[in-house]
Amino acid sequence: MNRNTHYFLRFALLPAVFILMAISCRQQNGDQGSGSAAEAAAQDVFVTEVDIMVLEEGVFPRELLSNGKLRALRKSRLPFRYSEELLRVHVLNGQYVSAGEVLAELCRENLERQLARAAITRKQATLEMEYLLLGHGFTLGDSLKVPAHIWEMAGISSGYLEARNQYKNLLADLEKTRLTAPFGGLISGIETQPYEQVTAGNIFGTLIDNTAFIAAFSVMENELPLIGPGGHVQVIPFSMPGIFYTGTIKSIDPVVDENGLIRVTALITDTEGLLEGMNVRVIARQEISGQMAVPRAAVLYRDNLEVLFRYENGESVWTYVNILYENSTHYSVIANPDRVASLHPGDTVIIGGNMNLAHGSAVNIR
Repeated sequence: MNRNTHYFLRFALLPAVFILMAISCRQQNGDQGSGSAAEAAAQDVFVTEVDIMVLEEGVFPRELLSNGKLRALRKSRLPFRYSEELLRVHVLNGQYVSAGEVLAELCRENLERQLARAAITRKQATLEMEYLLLGHGFTLGDSLKVPAHIWEMAGISSGYLEARNQYKNLLADLEKTRLTAPFGGLISGIETQPYEQVTAGNIFGTLIDNTAFIAAFSVMENELPLIGPGGHVQVIPFSMPGIFYTGTIKSIDPVVDENGLIRVTALITDTEGLLEGMNVRVIARQEISGQMAVPRAAVLYRDNLEVLFRYENGESVWTYVNILYENSTHYSVIANPDRVASLHPGDTVIIGGNMNLAHGSAVNIR
């Protein structure tokens, strides 16, 4: 081999050698990378911290939950009974008034003048009546002895009967100028001011008896067994969530409306802090034995089905359930028979940290 051929072979084979070395290094790196990924996957198994409980069978306090509104047992809109100028208003909105207390007065000047004229007319008619009765041998003092036809004839002829009735009517109209409270309670809705002209029938305000309230609410047909006349419910105002009032079922409407609801009322006699028109939550309870209860947070909805997770050997077990009853904190549940699920007393149920679990997720009890 001559010198030229030797140099040619060296430079021609040199790139091939570099290519073979690069391929060898890449394969070695690839093998090392695969091993590292497998080790990382084994080390990165995610474990969820969860809370658990052991399922027991016992008495479940079923609750009927409904929203309602308060109204006073006695409430009256107070209309003016005469048309005249409003002279005085003696009360303010929110003020307590007693039965018979004067709330407002109308101007009496015109009526008092008419009454004075009517009094004179009545006296004149009385004299004429006396004169006519004397002609028949009687006096006004003999009214019980005077034959009815004579009394009527003399009363009409003298104008006595008309004058007497007019006088009585004006006295009654004078009474109507004073608006009084028919019972004790709180005044609400006063808008008319003194010196405004009012008309008979116009509403002065509303009187609310705040010593007893009615909670009006609705229940579904299937909830009716939970309540009955004389039964007790808890009433909680939305504005006072920590305060409970006791109500006694007063009436149950015997008609189911088009929405499948039945109207119910409950009487509340301990009324401190309550107001007309308050929105309230009404709770009725019934104890049912032989139930498995879990906190409401334990039950999730997946694909429009109710599920919970049992704990077995460090893993979560997806379990379909049906909710039988509920209250404000717990559900009474059974295994869903349509999903061949299993749930028994003694099972361990995950009640916290379950939002992102799946079947077979690794879990750890915290």
